[in-house]
Amino acid sequence: MQQEPTQHTKQKSLEKPRWDNWHVRLPNPKDQQKVIALFHKSRAATKSDFVRARLLDEHFKVITVDKSAMEYYRKLSDLTAQIHKIGVLYNQAVRAINSYHSVKTAQLLLGKLEQLSAQIMVLQQQAIRLTLDYRKL
Repeated sequence: MQQEPTQHTKQKSLEKPRWDNWHVRLPNPKDQQKVIALFHKSRAATKSDFVRARLLDEHFKVITVDKSAMEYYRKLSDLTAQIHKIGVLYNQAVRAINSYHSVKTAQLLLGKLEQLSAQIMVLQQQAIRLTLDYRKL
């Protein structure tokens, strides 16, 4: 059975309003969409964090993605991965040359090393051309 609030509790609640709990309504759908878009751009963890930052005029980063640059970054990432793979092979070849003392083995590995060096140079030139083309846009 629930007790009715006494005069004392009514008076106490009138004296100290709760300021830590806010409720806001946005009846206009356009305002709602605008706030939702701003919330998503802000990358805030929660709506409360977003609203709190806006009310207290705190600064936060807005991260946007340039969709036109996505193709550039994808290609550059592919080139970087290829260069990394060739670099690993290059290091393995150098270690093998240093480990083995056979002249024939060293000559074979040096030939392989020259091929890998040429491939790295071609990939680096492609990366430079890709970057220059992107900057022209």
